[in-house]
Amino acid sequence: MKKIYFILTLLVIYFLPFSVTEASMGRNTLLFVPLDNRPVCLDYAVETMKAAGWNVETPPLEYIAGNDHSGNPDKLYEWLAARSATANAIVISSDALIYGGLVDSRTHQLPQDILTSRAERLLNLKSLGGDPLVYVFTTIMRSPKASSAPVEPAYYAEWGPKLFRMGVLEDKLDLKEISRKERKELSGLKVEIPQAVQEDRARRRSLNIATTELLLHGVESGNFDYLLIGRDDTAPYSQAHKEARKMDILVRELPKEKIRFFSGADQLGLLLLSRAASRVSYEIPMVYVDFAEGKGGETIPAYEDDEIAFSAAEHIHAAGGWPTANLARADLVLAVNTPFDGVTIEASNPKNTGTITEHTEKFVADVKRYLKQGKAVAVADIAYGNGADNALVRKLFEEEVAEKLAAYGGWNTAGNTLGFALGQGLLSKSMDTADLQSLLEIRYLDDWAYQANVRNKTYVELIWPNYWPNSGLNTQQVQEAEAVITKDILEIAEPVLGAKVSCYNFILPWKRMFEVEVSRK
Repeated sequence: MKKIYFILTLLVIYFLPFSVTEASMGRNTLLFVPLDNRPVCLDYAVETMKAAGWNVETPPLEYIAGNDHSGNPDKLYEWLAARSATANAIVISSDALIYGGLVDSRTHQLPQDILTSRAERLLNLKSLGGDPLVYVFTTIMRSPKASSAPVEPAYYAEWGPKLFRMGVLEDKLDLKEISRKERKELSGLKVEIPQAVQEDRARRRSLNIATTELLLHGVESGNFDYLLIGRDDTAPYSQAHKEARKMDILVRELPKEKIRFFSGADQLGLLLLSRAASRVSYEIPMVYVDFAEGKGGETIPAYEDDEIAFSAAEHIHAAGGWPTANLARADLVLAVNTPFDGVTIEASNPKNTGTITEHTEKFVADVKRYLKQGKAVAVADIAYGNGADNALVRKLFEEEVAEKLAAYGGWNTAGNTLGFALGQGLLSKSMDTADLQSLLEIRYLDDWAYQANVRNKTYVELIWPNYWPNSGLNTQQVQEAEAVITKDILEIAEPVLGAKVSCYNFILPWKRMFEVEVSRK
């Protein structure tokens, strides 16, 4: 036992980057520059931190990228420079401070000298005064199978699937795993896809990789206390995977206590905010991970290229925690709902019927057992992509454990879900009951009611029959869609969550169907 305490003490000394004198100043303030103003990147993350008792300051909205405007890197930096001396920690998106935001990182036409100068000034954040912790998160450009403007260059509307396929084959070629037939297919794609399109894609990806490599110097020099690199939508074979393998070689040469590299993008801000809270509070929370039976931790989720067991461990380290195989020592249990066969299909798939299986019953029984032992439990529901497992949510409420969780997540990619559930779960110990319940309700209404059910229903009954776009809805279309969404969420969620559902608003903040913003009236 003495040996264990000694090791833990060494860990605390090793990881805590500033003195007791600084912590005793009691500033309790975090500066946060998000990827953009989407709810999951800004409002949900800030609400989580505030519920846990943290003062989180964010830049004026006009400086942050939105659906109708780019972010302003220069104004964001000026805002940071004026406030750094007041903060315990700075948590920033380099995509926002270099390109303007996540979408801008995929669509910009910025020259290398501007990108370099913006990256270099991030390396000097420590010199702004106050000596705050500096946490930076950045992304490797995604490889979407199909997408279009404004979130990708306009040519993706026509060439997106073939560009993705070309990336798959180039990755296989690089790995020497390509067949003769695939070599011929790759040659054909290089002839078919316009040269200007290929050059634009290659130029931007090359610039972004070079800029990310510059940020690695912040880890080497100590100018960054932590750098978190996320792989936005990827796959086991893809252009993003090819670039990530080469980046991983560089990352491995750096101290692991200063940098992590894994799948996902939208969860990175909350992960680093959670890390900042842990470090400022001199805590290293222990996390026990349990996967559903079947393929479990060996699952490689859709949109990702790592086994979920590896991803979970990396997320825990990034969030400021430490994985433990000893349940008795765990401050949090991260229960991960994986598909039995390891294949994560879309939540909108007709197979997501809500029929409770033995697989579901066993998982919920394990959650109940952890709760009875007095453990805080965060559920990361990744059985489906882009929405919750209807059977799991139904069973959680039937067994009256849904509202006893420390956190729940079931949105977008597995990494998004895992990171958010983990971050909220680690912070839940500092929340009062009302705030914790509100955060849980928002996740059920967003991840389950909307993403797994109402979104596709709205497509089928309103968007597609009227030949409306999936994104770029006009004002009248947005209003009509929001009215339908609100009605349908009330119908599906009130029988489960009760009358409290009517206390929430449901809007489409980016004038598209992909995300809804759930907020208190």
